[in-house]
Amino acid sequence: MNVSYDDSEQSDHFDSLSSSPVSQDESFHSTFLPLSDELDAIFSDVPKNLNIVHINAQSIPAHYPDLLAAFGSKSVHVVLVSETWLKPCLTSTSYSLPGFQLVRNDRIVRSGGGIAIYIRSHIPFSVVDVSPPSSSSEVAQHLFVELSLSHTKILLGVFYSPSLRVDYFSALEKTLEDLTPLYSHTILMGDFNTCLIKKDSRSLRLRSLIDSCNLNLLPLNPTHFFPNCAPSLLDLIVVSSLNHIAKYGQCHADAFSFHDLIYLSYKIRPPRPKSRKYLLQRNFSGMNIDALKQDAISTDWSVIEAAEDVNEKVRLFNTLLIKLFDKHAPVRPVKLKHAPAPWLTDELKSLRDKKNAAKSKFKLDPSDKNREKYKILRNRCNTMCRDAQRRHIHKSVQNGDPAKVWKFLKSIGIGRTHNDPITKDINIDLLNKHFSTTVALDGLTKTSTLNQLSALPTPDYPPFKFSQVSDCDVKKNVLSIASNAVGSDTSFLQYGRMLK
Repeated sequence: MNVSYDDSEQSDHFDSLSSSPVSQDESFHSTFLPLSDELDAIFSDVPKNLNIVHINAQSIPAHYPDLLAAFGSKSVHVVLVSETWLKPCLTSTSYSLPGFQLVRNDRIVRSGGGIAIYIRSHIPFSVVDVSPPSSSSEVAQHLFVELSLSHTKILLGVFYSPSLRVDYFSALEKTLEDLTPLYSHTILMGDFNTCLIKKDSRSLRLRSLIDSCNLNLLPLNPTHFFPNCAPSLLDLIVVSSLNHIAKYGQCHADAFSFHDLIYLSYKIRPPRPKSRKYLLQRNFSGMNIDALKQDAISTDWSVIEAAEDVNEKVRLFNTLLIKLFDKHAPVRPVKLKHAPAPWLTDELKSLRDKKNAAKSKFKLDPSDKNREKYKILRNRCNTMCRDAQRRHIHKSVQNGDPAKVWKFLKSIGIGRTHNDPITKDINIDLLNKHFSTTVALDGLTKTSTLNQLSALPTPDYPPFKFSQVSDCDVKKNVLSIASNAVGSDTSFLQYGRMLK
């Protein structure tokens, strides 16, 4: 479904702006169009707007290849995710999207749940509010961030309720009442697990909540199509300003779940992406060491001894050294690349597409034959992806360098983890004011403090002495440093090791 707003239309005509249901044949054929191509087509006429999508992933780890395939396009700026199924032991780098930053709010008890936001790396943001962890799995989750776009700050949130039994209305209303007055633009999307097709107490409470917070609910067709069950409208888009809506709607996302993907194009321009980074490197692999040493021998190093100032000696030494390496291993630009899933081959991508097509067919025609065909392809795809990941891990840890092995293992979540809890944004102005303000102390307090310090016993430490070292000791210790860090003078220890 694709719904567009005309600036000339008034907001009181908003409820009439819903598209007609798509025919079964049209829907069937559209499911076989890759989701990335469909999103490119949807946002092709609004590339300068802020384009946001929401999916119910039902496990990012299980659908990571589908996630990479769906959101490789640059037309999407923010991806909101419900049911991530991520746990604190799973690192964000293991499930990253190239060009995005990942913000998470995991469910720490039992399985399932969890929400996340993938934000383009060039879009400044800060975390505003996060639902606290709970010992119960029957608790709704939310995550709000502040986006800084074109001198405008937007409140963007994702919401997830795990079931129809969760009474989240009062807590959500209080959160929105606290946050929305601080922003001129608010966008909230998610899986609310409250079917708005029904005219029951839950749907009435949710509609009343949205109205009381001066927000607008965008009309959508049913978004959840479980086989042999009545369609339901669970995934919602809530905004504060109707005038800034360029288009919104929904499309199938069968690769992830039986929930539709919902999308919104908002008339605020995000910042331009930064140019792709290049790294300046020297290629030592093809360098002739013997020729390098021969040129080093023929170099006139006496100018260093003639210099009177030690800083001048260092500058001359560094200049001569870099001149040697510029000749034998010149600096060249290297484009930085990120391969989030190097094990994902073309064969696996083809099998993944066949699995998704089989699921789409089963969704439209939930017969036993289609169900069995989908299960066979799903199990085969999962097995082949798992085996490919294992081969990649085995190949990576076969490297004899322990530092590289541990770096790789930490990247996939093995080893000691560093807790990085999401905290509320800190007011930098108040922080600076606290440390820059002089504290006024009365004379009595000063005298008491000085008396306490003077009464402390003097520590009995052995005397500090300098010991003489030889040139060989200096050389030995310098060459024992394993770091490959490059200094501000573009020189590093590897140069000396090659010439020793």
